[in-house]
Amino acid sequence: MVDMGKMAKKFLQKEDGNILLIFAGSMVLIAFFIGICLDVSMIYVKRNSMQNILQIIREERFTYQDTIRYSDNPALTTYHIAYSAAAENGFDGIVTVYFHEEDPEPNYRSYQVRILLTDECPFYFGRIFGLDTVPLNVSLDGGESYGEGSADVIWHSPLPVSNYNGAYTGIIGDMQVVYDGTDLPSDW
Repeated sequence: MVDMGKMAKKFLQKEDGNILLIFAGSMVLIAFFIGICLDVSMIYVKRNSMQNILQIIREERFTYQDTIRYSDNPALTTYHIAYSAAAENGFDGIVTVYFHEEDPEPNYRSYQVRILLTDECPFYFGRIFGLDTVPLNVSLDGGESYGEGSADVIWHSPLPVSNYNGAYTGIIGDMQVVYDGTDLPSDW
């Protein structure tokens, strides 16, 4: 009969091959951490790229601020400017523009805008664990006010602000724009 206790003791005392086991275990851990680091770095690169596109959209909004100011539908004009800038710079996700203008006064006009880019970043190493993509959202807030004194005369859109306040959403490559007049961010 074989004594299991003696075999276990002999196995634990014998050191042949232990280095190979430690090396193999270390390689598995190193590969795991390298894989996680690669996925996280890809997410940061994608998010940084989306933030750069937002800065380009911001510059475009400033460049075309008079186009927005004198538009019959400034919210839709803002959306088209953001959509065009995002598409021209290689973004292929969802562009959403939230627009809210206060009720007009003869000598004052003010609006807020939030531009939101939404996309997904694929996992590479994470697919081993069933993770396919992670959603990414980046946004930029802005707005403008016109008029400072009672003698200022400010142009206003002929449409009531309730006709264009809300959210405008579209996917790059799909020319359809979805408008929701009640959907505004809760933190505004």
